[in-house]
Amino acid sequence: MNKFTLLIDCFDQKGIVNAVSGFISENNGNIIDSQQYSSGLTAHFFMRVLVDATKFNIKIEDLNSAFSSIAARFSMNFKFSHHTKKMAVLVSKYDHCLYDLLLRKQYGEINVEIPVIISNHLDLKHVATAFNIPFEYYPIEKISDSTKASYDSKLNQEAQIIKRLQELEIDFIALARYMQILTPQFINSYPYRIINVHHGFLPSFKGAKPYHQAYDKGVKIIGATAHYATEDLDMGPIIEQGVINIDHRDTVEDYISKGRDIEKQVLAKAIRAHAEDKIIVHDGKTLVFD
Repeated sequence: MNKFTLLIDCFDQKGIVNAVSGFISENNGNIIDSQQYSSGLTAHFFMRVLVDATKFNIKIEDLNSAFSSIAARFSMNFKFSHHTKKMAVLVSKYDHCLYDLLLRKQYGEINVEIPVIISNHLDLKHVATAFNIPFEYYPIEKISDSTKASYDSKLNQEAQIIKRLQELEIDFIALARYMQILTPQFINSYPYRIINVHHGFLPSFKGAKPYHQAYDKGVKIIGATAHYATEDLDMGPIIEQGVINIDHRDTVEDYISKGRDIEKQVLAKAIRAHAEDKIIVHDGKTLVFD
């Protein structure tokens, strides 16, 4: 354990920073970076601390219990993190976000392990092969004459994926234009650990074909949104957003083409923030540290 990150949120009160820094100092740790924020409206306090733990006196498996008395004193929610996270990537047929993530991983811009790429189609297997990452295919059986049977097939497919993710000890999931609506079964298996990119500037233009919706409305900017997936479709806590200007000369195809760049950027930023433990979810929203 050379470094660890501590995330904290609680009711704002005196002595929090002193108690946290004292705990780290007394146990021979060195604070590399510390950020905190207090919400004036809700009187809630948020803090992220990155610690050099090369000579730390407490073993990683004992951190929670060692810190518990401080947490209890301030009624804190807290989380320690110390390892490089394992991220599974789920894709369908669009390749732009997948290529971007794999290149950023290769260049060291995103510090994650990617043990597997999973898809409900075979179209992008060659991409995984090019980057020497295992590709696994989990199709959803199409049954045209029975909606329930089709949904049962989806549940079965998701159960297989969840089982595989658990076997690989996956920490979180990136939906790199995975064109399936996840069931509550799947989402609740990884709460606030599934990052989706939506090709629309949420909360506007939810659901299918957001670029077409934007074109029909004649908007002057389009955007993309990276957010945590929840049971409410495209309504999870927003992590990152980006926009680009468009005008009357742009066609729907132009919207889609320009939007691809934004999709890649916001998804990568959201994944980087999650991988570096820079996000706290509170009251249905995210606080993202620098």
